[in-house]
Amino acid sequence: MEFASVREFKTHASEFIRKKEAVLVFRSGKPAGVFVPWEDLNIEDDVRRAALKALAAKIAKEREEKGITEEEVLEDFATFRKDRRGRERGAFGVDRRESK
Repeated sequence: MEFASVREFKTHASEFIRKKEAVLVFRSGKPAGVFVPWEDLNIEDDVRRAALKALAAKIAKEREEKGITEEEVLEDFATFRKDRRGRERGAFGVDRRESK
């Protein structure tokens, strides 16, 4: 396990993610959080499922507080995907990803 201040973790987050090692993050010398790479989590499916349910509940609560319906979120995702697909295609409908 590595140790980092909040500032250090924020500045070097991509490096910590690439290392795929847990990081204990400190704020003012006290533990503030832990970063554990998702693919390296050695936890049971039930725990992973519970974590995802908790995350979904938090997102739903924030969505409700902001007055955003689930349908609006789904429409935004659909628009984003459509726009992204349009950017991936060049002139004459040629997929630019294939030419790379």
